[in-house]
Amino acid sequence: MYKRIKNKFLRWFLIAITGLFGLLVAYWLFVYLITPRYTFREGRPFHGEYLYNPYQGMDSSQWKQYNFHCHSRKYFGITNGRRSKEQSIDSVYQLLGYDHYGISDYMSINPHGNDRPGYIPGYEHGYGFIRKTHQLCIGAQDISYMDYPFMQSLDMKQHMLNVLHQHNRFAVPAHAAYTRGYKVSDMRYLSGYRLLEVLNPYGCSVEHWDAALSTGHRVYAIGDDDTHNILNPNEVGRNFTMINTIDMEPKNVYDALERGCAYAVDFHSYFDKPFALKVERMHELPHLTRCELVGDTLFVETSASLIEMADFIGQDGKVLKHEEYVQQAHYVIQPNDTYVRVLLRMPNLTYFYLNPITRHTDPTPVDQVTAEINMVQTVMFYIIYLVVIVLCILRVLKKR
Repeated sequence: MYKRIKNKFLRWFLIAITGLFGLLVAYWLFVYLITPRYTFREGRPFHGEYLYNPYQGMDSSQWKQYNFHCHSRKYFGITNGRRSKEQSIDSVYQLLGYDHYGISDYMSINPHGNDRPGYIPGYEHGYGFIRKTHQLCIGAQDISYMDYPFMQSLDMKQHMLNVLHQHNRFAVPAHAAYTRGYKVSDMRYLSGYRLLEVLNPYGCSVEHWDAALSTGHRVYAIGDDDTHNILNPNEVGRNFTMINTIDMEPKNVYDALERGCAYAVDFHSYFDKPFALKVERMHELPHLTRCELVGDTLFVETSASLIEMADFIGQDGKVLKHEEYVQQAHYVIQPNDTYVRVLLRMPNLTYFYLNPITRHTDPTPVDQVTAEINMVQTVMFYIIYLVVIVLCILRVLKKR
């Protein structure tokens, strides 16, 4: 085919490009084929006599404001983050009063700010050429370049979470409702992750969250801006996570996230308001002061003079109790309540998504594993792939 091209340089250039493309296709084919097969079972709803409250004993004066999802200019501006320089990110989030704003570039750990106390390395994992099944990696030790860039099966999604868990403190399914890389039904079977990006300006994944909780997966919510243009005031200060920690040492922050002593905030009502007004309202933002179990009664209070709305939500996302314009919201947890989470609407249409109270058979929660590698199926498929590849090679050699 290339012999007809008279220009020698062009001919060798096309040969090199074709070879590189062939190697890339072979690599992706190899990655897809070596995926282990898993046996999945739908999780069992929370049950037991013990109620676990992630906020029990919290210090209401120690809330810190975090955003883990923000993109800077990377790869010569090819990726969507081309206008976000690190210094501009510093300026904007410091004005808003954030305690931490993590830069999460695609497949790259940004070292900016690593000289500051509380620096948490992170990145957004995933290539996602067709459907973006991405993960937000928090507390990253290094980068895993392995990924499934095209459509992903449930086996691949679980395997990717398992692989990333070995390299990061948290591997968080990101913007699930936006790209639909994670289906709502997936959350009933996937396990081995603690956090879910429930709030993202591009899509709210509350349905995914309730699907996981309703099948007994102890998953906690975080909220992030997912900023791509820091100079656009509509992209900043929209979703964030409040974490209860005595200081910003990464270990203490990780511990708080692990046990669920945090909540996600939707500040969406100010996305199109002047930036100066957003800064003013952000500094006036109330915070959670009490989320306490007294016997089987859950009491919730904030620093605001009034809670405009409080929804107590349980199994399958059902609203168990609705209250309006109260100083203190409360709910008596019933024996058949598997979990109870609270949604608060604060003044100025700000929403707090609190983490759930869950039932367990032991005072210390034990997480269920609903996905295990099926070695028999995995080996069987490896053998089939090997036989098919050998037959294809023999057929090609025979024709030549």
